[in-house]
Amino acid sequence: MVDSISKVMIILFLLLVLAMQLKGIEIGDPIIPKKVTVEITNKLNMTFLGLRCKEKHRDLGFHILNVGETYSFRFYPNFLFPATLYFCHFKYPGGDHHFDIYVQRRDYYCFHNRCSWEIVENGPCKIKPRSRECFNWNVAFVPANK
Repeated sequence: MVDSISKVMIILFLLLVLAMQLKGIEIGDPIIPKKVTVEITNKLNMTFLGLRCKEKHRDLGFHILNVGETYSFRFYPNFLFPATLYFCHFKYPGGDHHFDIYVQRRDYYCFHNRCSWEIVENGPCKIKPRSRECFNWNVAFVPANK
């Protein structure tokens, strides 16, 4: 009796996991996400770009890009819960900004699993096959006085 209940519980758990995964994807999408590449290109007006990107458990280090240079990194997005987040700190003469460069719910459907960004003075621009979508920099966090 206990053995059959265990089997039923395992089957129900697997069905629940499958249903959760299918809820967030369209027909033809893989059940297990493919590796995503994020590309960041310096399109600032004649100046270098310093950047440091991080995820909750992973710091990708500090990088300096000259105008026109690209930095990229790859990762597997979260399988069960679409909550993968990479954020970057961008620094250049006259600018010091943060931006969430990969938000799984926003960026899951990047073109061929490649999320390409151009960094300009006004903010990052996501490059799409026939257009580009520009975003504002994240609002700076200022802790409240205690």
